[in-house]
Amino acid sequence: MSKPPNFSTVEVEYLSDSAVQFSYNQPKISNAFTLQQYHDLREALLWALTEPKINVVVQCGKGKHYCAGKVLQSPDEGGPTIEQEIEAGGKLGEVLQGYPKVLIAAIHGAAIGWGCTQLFNFDLVYAHPNAFFQTPFMSLGFVPEGQSSYTFPKVMGKQHANRLLLGAERVSAPEMYTSGLVTQVIGESADSRETFLSKVAEIGKRIGGFSGESLRMCKALANRPVTLAEQREAGMREGADLKVRLNSPETKAMMAAFANKPKGKDKSKL
Repeated sequence: MSKPPNFSTVEVEYLSDSAVQFSYNQPKISNAFTLQQYHDLREALLWALTEPKINVVVQCGKGKHYCAGKVLQSPDEGGPTIEQEIEAGGKLGEVLQGYPKVLIAAIHGAAIGWGCTQLFNFDLVYAHPNAFFQTPFMSLGFVPEGQSSYTFPKVMGKQHANRLLLGAERVSAPEMYTSGLVTQVIGESADSRETFLSKVAEIGKRIGGFSGESLRMCKALANRPVTLAEQREAGMREGADLKVRLNSPETKAMMAAFANKPKGKDKSKL
């Protein structure tokens, strides 16, 4: 096995010869995405592609939450521009969408915004019983992102999808299992993050032991080119609308109000 790469926002470690685990590693901000994290996750995924023995990638998050979306910081405060954000997300999306190796998400705590919308790109999504999911686009004056305007209704049906897309509701893991975006809710509510992740890791190791060629062929059959093309087209439409909304005074005011909310002990505002 080659030595795993080092990144500042994503930790990479082997689970076995054929399975690796990526951990979002910004727990102080609940693993909310920064430009660097887009870059690091993309590079980690590209590295795994070059390793012929790796068949499975398990994605999880360090700390209390899986991923609290994106860091909401205006360019005036040192944050990225809208164009930079969309470009970084687009480059990562090009790698995630149709990724040929098995992707498994292990969700504990919160999966918000980007942390929720990207789950369609994973082949298996396992959730801790206390995990929750939310896309607060409407409460922030945004529009859907991450191709969720296409992927959520495709998986969950329009009415279930709109609990997230229009209602900005906080949806539980069992409810997301019923809706179809979660493969299985694993363990008990009292289980620690470590206990939950160890159970998902065992699944990853088991699948990683299968034939790599068979796994890739299975994924290629399931990820039909027409589906990928429709998904990417939805992302382009969302990007155009996001530029409109994120430049509007109404949305800027809503983002400023969110940024001024009191922070919890872990600075996550969750």
